[in-house]
Amino acid sequence: MALAALAVAGMAGARDYPATSCDRLAANPEDQDIIAPPVPRERIDLPKAIAACDAEVVLHPDNVRARYQLSRVLAYDGQGERANAEMKRAADEGYRQAQFVYGLLIDRHRPGASADPCVVEEYWLRSARAGRQAARVSYVRHVLNGRFDACQVRATPAEMKGFLDAAVTDSGGYYDRLLLKDLAARLAARERAATVPSQYSKAAARQVPAAGGRVTDCDRLASHPEDPDTVAPGVPGSRVDVPRAVAACAAAVEQDPANARLRYQLARVLAYSGASRRATEEMKRAADDGHRQAQFVYGLLVDRGRPDAPADICVAEDYWLKAARAGRQAARVIYVQRLFRGRFDACRVQAGTEEVGRLLEAAAADAREFSERLLIEELRDRWAERQSS
Repeated sequence: MALAALAVAGMAGARDYPATSCDRLAANPEDQDIIAPPVPRERIDLPKAIAACDAEVVLHPDNVRARYQLSRVLAYDGQGERANAEMKRAADEGYRQAQFVYGLLIDRHRPGASADPCVVEEYWLRSARAGRQAARVSYVRHVLNGRFDACQVRATPAEMKGFLDAAVTDSGGYYDRLLLKDLAARLAARERAATVPSQYSKAAARQVPAAGGRVTDCDRLASHPEDPDTVAPGVPGSRVDVPRAVAACAAAVEQDPANARLRYQLARVLAYSGASRRATEEMKRAADDGHRQAQFVYGLLVDRGRPDAPADICVAEDYWLKAARAGRQAARVIYVQRLFRGRFDACRVQAGTEEVGRLLEAAAADAREFSERLLIEELRDRWAERQSS
């Protein structure tokens, strides 16, 4: 009831005004509070819409719906600075769609918007409390993904659960409900996190140090975008300058042979250069020295039957489990997936049923993409089936 009251309050100012030309020309299909047929972006007549919304805002400065719509069409017209200012004003005056979108501008690093994620937390929370569906979901998802870790998160777990419960009621389809179910499970898992052994927790994964923190030319030329322990921006494979990277990483490893991160990066670029045998040897050594990305990749080499890698799938089981225990997300997922497929049936599987469950719980807490969450949910369902059989 409290959320419903806030929602009514959030839209009251705009609903005091009947539909205007601004509404008919600029209503957003995703705005829950429009009072005219929505107009998709590609069908907006920008000059007419801007003129109409400008005129309405001059006539009725407190029409926050019109101010939000003015901001929308100004943004489409490339008037970013003024669009941001009008969006913020509409948000500050209580329009829940503007609150959600203003937070989105910051979250997506729109030029001219604040760079502070805590501003996103503030506006999305206000919008969620006013009943904006996208804000309810986005707010909880960002909390769970750690995007607001530097902020004073002002919603309690109980309030966030309330957001998700309300979102389920208002959800529009299968994928909406699937996402909300996943977020609810992650929120519940977060509350149980104190009972999860530290080796599986998100905090533990962050604490795994990269061997040696000094950034080298090898890091700058050969860091992998998906390596959680990289100390420089990742370089996609298609953009690696292979000769320079091989030379830089070979020199870096010679200077610092105990640095498993640098050795992994050397293995990566050697593979790109076609030096398969040496690449596999260096990958194994980096894995044996504890670099979790190398452990994950070395397991992949085995699983995919690389000529220079062992043919024994139990080797992949061993290295993937090491990487999974060290917090490597991809290793958690592929280890459990291959286990359930029977890929390790010939092995002495080291992870017991309870450990598999903890790996999946940690993976769910760290999941970022929809397909990733969907796969983990499938695996968790299969784990639950195994538990009950």
